[in-house]
Amino acid sequence: MSRRTAAAAALPLVLLFALTGCFPVPGTGTDGTGDDTGTTGGDTGGDTDGDALGPVLTACVNGDWTADLDDLASQLGAFMAANGLNVVSSTGSGSQTLSIGGEGVLGFSNEMTFVITIDMSGGLTMTTTQAHTGRVGADWAWDGGSDASDTAGTMVFSEFDDSAYTIDTTVAINGEASDMPVTSPPMAAGNVPLAVTCEGDTMTTHPSGSPFTTTWHRD
Repeated sequence: MSRRTAAAAALPLVLLFALTGCFPVPGTGTDGTGDDTGTTGGDTGGDTDGDALGPVLTACVNGDWTADLDDLASQLGAFMAANGLNVVSSTGSGSQTLSIGGEGVLGFSNEMTFVITIDMSGGLTMTTTQAHTGRVGADWAWDGGSDASDTAGTMVFSEFDDSAYTIDTTVAINGEASDMPVTSPPMAAGNVPLAVTCEGDTMTTHPSGSPFTTTWHRD
């Protein structure tokens, strides 16, 4: 198997890296800077009324959070292994932080890097590095049409802004940079409902259709 063929064979799964960052997750304004001047997101069909979906859940998610990147990297490696790749290692470093305002605004900031190494057989090893950098902001609301409780609900979003967010992916085969173009899939988080659980100082978020669940710990 040639270096180029090896990279082409694995890239469709490796590009799922991008999905680990594809949901609104600090600043608390719509631009991710902390400015609370955005709208409340009610035009998405959600409901920000705490009495409608439970003030306990809204109070729980409100605040600042840090993602468990080790767990996310472990999920990524396990997912690729389950899809037939011989994963040697999968690591995450840096930080992903989230701020949620109970009044209906949120933002997340990424300075995180995932590195995954795959044994492609035939003496070829592929190392993919993906860096997520920058901020994303959005207005949020609870989805009034979904089941909800004091510990679980579904967020929907409006005024989604990822203009300051970048994903950079590089691939190396046996330590040599591949010349294959690597284009990350477009961000679609603004249209993706987010399943949320929250109890005490732990929260989880799961974008609809994603294979990954992020665990967050309160700052």
